[in-house]
Amino acid sequence: MRKFVYLLTPSLFLFLSPLTPALAAPPPLTIEKVNTQVAQVVGDNGERGAALAQLKDERLLLGGGKNGSTLFLFDRSDNSLSSVGRVIKASERINDSRFAITDIAIMSESGNNISLLISFPEFNRAKSCVSLVLYNYTAKLTAKPTLTRGKQWFRSSPCVPVSAVQHAAGRITVIDSKSAYLTTGDLGFPKINNRSARGTLGSIYKVSASGVTRISQGHRNPQGVVLIGSDLYISEHGPRGGDELNLVEQGRDYGWPFVTYGEPYGSGDYVRPTKTGTHDGFTKPLFYWVPSVAPTELIQLPENSSWGKWAGHIVMGTLRENSLIFIELDSQKVIGEVSNVNVGERIRDLEVDSAGTIIATTDSGDLLFISPN
Repeated sequence: MRKFVYLLTPSLFLFLSPLTPALAAPPPLTIEKVNTQVAQVVGDNGERGAALAQLKDERLLLGGGKNGSTLFLFDRSDNSLSSVGRVIKASERINDSRFAITDIAIMSESGNNISLLISFPEFNRAKSCVSLVLYNYTAKLTAKPTLTRGKQWFRSSPCVPVSAVQHAAGRITVIDSKSAYLTTGDLGFPKINNRSARGTLGSIYKVSASGVTRISQGHRNPQGVVLIGSDLYISEHGPRGGDELNLVEQGRDYGWPFVTYGEPYGSGDYVRPTKTGTHDGFTKPLFYWVPSVAPTELIQLPENSSWGKWAGHIVMGTLRENSLIFIELDSQKVIGEVSNVNVGERIRDLEVDSAGTIIATTDSGDLLFISPN
């Protein structure tokens, strides 16, 4: 397993939004890179980085592998990577890298017994369609680890013909040991503009073993989620432009596909937004990006960490820009300075350890450990 250390002094990358706050000089970074390509998702439609979660002892769980369906354990003490077990059955996916674990959340730990929530797009062979599902799993991290599937907590409906599976979303953030928030995307459903037909798609939910509650709707593809106190923030992909950072509030509609700051792709669009360049009539994002940056996961940097002025604020990964975007929250709904730092990799998922080191999975199959220089 190869290991490299880089010193990165990034330059300021400018991107514009009519909600533009001040643009700050990005912090210089030190990046340690560890090759974990065994956990890289490989299949038709290209390679994808693994899903990521962090245990209390700061070992890491990675979700992916050649078939996108394996849970791995990464030990930072020796950079070892071992298989825990299979999450997705062969009958529940096709040879497509989008049919892979989308997120992992650790609900509780008791010794070697770990209670997990894991989401993934599940293929229905009988109907040739796809739904986002969320199951509870129990991992026993012993010398011979095991992984057992428990209760299904969520299944999106309707089951959608295979199209934009990359819009499954499926990001999870834990509320407590018995509940979590889950994001669902539109899955490329051509009737997403019909509120009665779109069912549970394009929404944010509070989920537990006993039930599901919709929090908000009108989301296209929410790929990042972070809970700061009681405030829930999400990042989501727009169409061609119009990527968003949103504060999620109960009962709100965030507009997709009726409004977007982005533009249609062209004649092949599964749905065309009613209005572009506006969010009138719907809840506006805190911030948006034109052109797109392809946002992924969100994290909050620890207070009193070595990140200086950025401590306590948000970091967002991106795919298109190969970057981390540092976002200052002046208050619950006010964005302060924003800084984009190119790290040379498509960032798929993020965690942060107790010391403030940012941990990222990348589409190239590497793990990045990123700290301020």
